[in-house]
Amino acid sequence: GWDNEVVRDAAPHADVINNFITPKAVITTSTEDGDLVYVIRASQIDDKELMNKASVEQVCDFFMYAKEVHNIVANKRSEKGRLCSVLFANDISGVRKAPDKRFSQALTSSSDQYESLYPSLAGPTMILNLPLILQAFVGLLKPLFPKSVQERLVFKRAPVLASLKELTPLGTDPLIKTKFTREVVSLLP
Repeated sequence: GWDNEVVRDAAPHADVINNFITPKAVITTSTEDGDLVYVIRASQIDDKELMNKASVEQVCDFFMYAKEVHNIVANKRSEKGRLCSVLFANDISGVRKAPDKRFSQALTSSSDQYESLYPSLAGPTMILNLPLILQAFVGLLKPLFPKSVQERLVFKRAPVLASLKELTPLGTDPLIKTKFTREVVSLLP
C-alpha cells in the first residue's frame, strides 16, 4: 500500500513545511491500474505564511522529493509490465486569490526540474474545478505553463473531488478514493 505519512515525515524541511502542506491539501493516491495521482488543493495551503517560514529553495526541495518518491514507486510498478505514470490533479476549488509569488516560483522551479529529470513519467496535468468565470480564459491560462506541460494540460470539472471539504478521505476512505480515481480516469484525454 501507499503511506503518505511516512513519505511526508521523511521529506526535506518537513519540520517546517508539513505544518502547511498537509493531507488536507496534498495527497498521492493510485488508480485501479496502478498509476499515481498527485492531488493538490491550493486553497488549503496558506502559501503566504508558508513562504514566510520557508525559502523558495526549501519548498522546491520538498516538492522535488515528492516527485522522486513518485519516480521510485512508478519504476517499481512498471517492472510488472505496465508503464506507470503520474497524473497531476490540481484542484482549484475554493481558490480566491492568486498564489504567493514565492510559492509560484518554487512550484515552477520544481516543475522545470521534474520535466528534465523525469520526462517520460508525467501523465496529464489536470486543472480541476476551475471557477466558471475563469473557464472562459483557459486559452490565456495555458501559456502560463511550461511548453511540455501545455501538451498534457486538461481543464475539467471533477464533481467528486469538488464535493470533498478536504483531501484526507482520498487516503482514508476506500469508497471515496475509488470514486475519485475513476472520475480522474474518465477525464483523461
